[in-house]
Amino acid sequence: MLTNSEWLGINELSLLIHGTDAVQDMERYFLEALRNIVPFERAAFFLFHEDAEGQLVLQSPVFINMDPEIVKAYGRLINTNGICRRVISLRRTMAYRSSDLVTPDEQATDAVSEVRTAFLLPNDVQFYSGIVLTDEWKLLGEVILYRTARQRDFTDNEIEILDRLKDHLAIRLRHERTGAAGAELPAEPEYAQLTALGLTPRESEIASLVMQQYSTEDISRRLVISQYTTKKHLHHIFTKLGVRSRMQLIEAIRTWQRMQA
Repeated sequence: MLTNSEWLGINELSLLIHGTDAVQDMERYFLEALRNIVPFERAAFFLFHEDAEGQLVLQSPVFINMDPEIVKAYGRLINTNGICRRVISLRRTMAYRSSDLVTPDEQATDAVSEVRTAFLLPNDVQFYSGIVLTDEWKLLGEVILYRTARQRDFTDNEIEILDRLKDHLAIRLRHERTGAAGAELPAEPEYAQLTALGLTPRESEIASLVMQQYSTEDISRRLVISQYTTKKHLHHIFTKLGVRSRMQLIEAIRTWQRMQA
């Protein structure tokens, strides 16, 4: 069972995921904050690009305590090694840990030996866990956390924390990809316009839903975030626009829109 501090950490991380504008900044801040509730020695967060032949290329990588040259070995292994591809090949958003992936009978196989020699030993890694991020069948990215032999394996609680965060990350990366491609534009005109008021894209989205009379519960359900996180976003919106209530927020936005007409 997760503790109150762990739930608080999850809520703060979900706010960070959706509230940080630049995706590479989000990757870095996410890893730094995650370390407070899921300790690790090394970590990597990167996006995937899949070419026409199904080969994966690592993009926008962020590392903690890792040699980028050694990380390139992982980029090769995910395209050739069955153990590295085991979770990725499922093509679904999920949290995992290494001790659940490899059976005792597989420890002596060539595939495990290759991973150990080419990647784990050079990074002094004993245990690892992570999150594979997808949009339906499209691979979006991966977070990987590593622990050395001086640390213990990842616990069930820690895997549950990663599981609670996975959908937030997948939604953020999906929005990043579709937005960059111009394939998915918000239906509400306020969503695109309200960033001019100094709101982040997520805050603009929430403000737009408030304009449509969505309750806090409805906003949370639609955006797949906790009500705590929604309330935090609303607090930031109120502070930025100098209002104290939903009605004042709606009136402030309507006044601004009339001025823009």
